[in-house]
Amino acid sequence: MITGAAQMDGAIIVVAATDGQMPQTREHLLLARQVGVQDLVVFVNKVDTIDDPEMLELVEMEMRELLTTYGFDGDNTPVIMGSALMALQGKQPEIGEQAIMKLMDAIDEHIPTPTRDLEQSFLMPVEDVFSISGRGTVVTGRVERGVLKKGEEIEIVGGFEKPFKTTVTGIEMFKKELDAAMAGDNCGVLLRGVKRDEIKRGMVLAKPGTATSHKKFLASMYILTAEEGGRSTPFGEGYKPQCFFRTNDVTTSFSFPEGEGVDHSQMVMPGDNIEMVGELIKACPLEVNQRFNLREGGKTVGTGLITRIIE
Repeated sequence: MITGAAQMDGAIIVVAATDGQMPQTREHLLLARQVGVQDLVVFVNKVDTIDDPEMLELVEMEMRELLTTYGFDGDNTPVIMGSALMALQGKQPEIGEQAIMKLMDAIDEHIPTPTRDLEQSFLMPVEDVFSISGRGTVVTGRVERGVLKKGEEIEIVGGFEKPFKTTVTGIEMFKKELDAAMAGDNCGVLLRGVKRDEIKRGMVLAKPGTATSHKKFLASMYILTAEEGGRSTPFGEGYKPQCFFRTNDVTTSFSFPEGEGVDHSQMVMPGDNIEMVGELIKACPLEVNQRFNLREGGKTVGTGLITRIIE
């Protein structure tokens, strides 16, 4: 879910009318905010099980307050009431099929098509890899920036001693052959001379010479409080959570930056904004201003922004 969230333009937050907001609702809103999602729509499900309209009003009010808390427009975000079960069974169309159509209309109206970064050099994180008999290896993912054209030479970065060059022999999107893919497109890229086991999720395809792998970086981080779904205890140097960069997740050891007056025995408390040095157990494609999330024990414990590449 985390690595998928790195490639979102909008979101539908689903809450059950019977339960209202849950701890994971807060986590999903936090993650949506951290990966840059600006606009979302709320769908209150299972309304067929609720007889009291005041209960539905309460769920909507609580969700609007929660959206505002996490920096979204709680007053103007569409909240649609409905029942997925009724839609599937073809019953009670006003809360079934009609509610789903209202949801899709709300998405069209409220979630704008984002401005794509077409001017910068091409980069696409690898999401999945598979082989097509007689054709070769296909890499799928969402183009993060730039434009890729059929026949161009690109580099595969991450997992190799040095970037591995290959040529794009085909681009496909929604079962249609294309001559080019641009920022925001989810596509499959056919690569020449690459074996399936040579490329893995988490690597990136990039214009030659524009992406590099690194192991050490300086980052500004925010550590979530227990109320936000994070840790309830502090941590010190040597803390090793999983860090999620684009479609990659790597164990990372954190320490305090070197310098005068730095107390290496200090503890980082939940709720702190802190600057720390991260060192990955293996190099992966990183760049300045790249966002990442920290997770441990099945929950998100912090978010960060890379401010400097060290090595």
